[in-house]
Amino acid sequence: MTDFLSSSSTNTLADDYEVELASPWMRIAAVLINGLIFHLGMILGTLFFGLSAKMLHSVPAGKICLILATLVPLLMYFIGQSIMMSTKGQSFGKKLLRIKVIGIDGSNPGFIGTVLLRTTVPVAALITVDLSLNLIFYQNIVIALAKPNTIALFFYVICLFMLFRTATYRRTLEDYLATTIVIKI
Repeated sequence: MTDFLSSSSTNTLADDYEVELASPWMRIAAVLINGLIFHLGMILGTLFFGLSAKMLHSVPAGKICLILATLVPLLMYFIGQSIMMSTKGQSFGKKLLRIKVIGIDGSNPGFIGTVLLRTTVPVAALITVDLSLNLIFYQNIVIALAKPNTIALFFYVICLFMLFRTATYRRTLEDYLATTIVIKI
């Protein structure tokens, strides 16, 4: 482990690097920017493929266009974010706000740290736990899928509170899982 200075936002990292932690507001803004970019891509994809479906005048083509309207923007966003996070430790929002994810030893966490451990594992676990609990309580897959993911809401509220704790270097549950911190650059 690294030796951090007590509860200040400037920390000595691996005795070689001096870093300043990203503020909670910058991290929240980065998530909001990522959400806006994602939804803009989904809207543009829906418009493009929706217009394509209308021009084709075919029911099967319309269904294919509907599937493509969802999958193409989703894949483009996920691939773009994965490449940026793996190589630079920055999502679209983080890049705009000049913050990035680094390992607590100062290294780039790479694909495993930034994409798998900070994003994919928590999301997959939250979906699995919530769906399992919904199936136990409702015993109907259609109803279980329609219910909101309250476990995820609880998880992200905890993470939101963790952002404001300077004693823990503003590390969220995902940061602990991937042994990362988010810094200003």
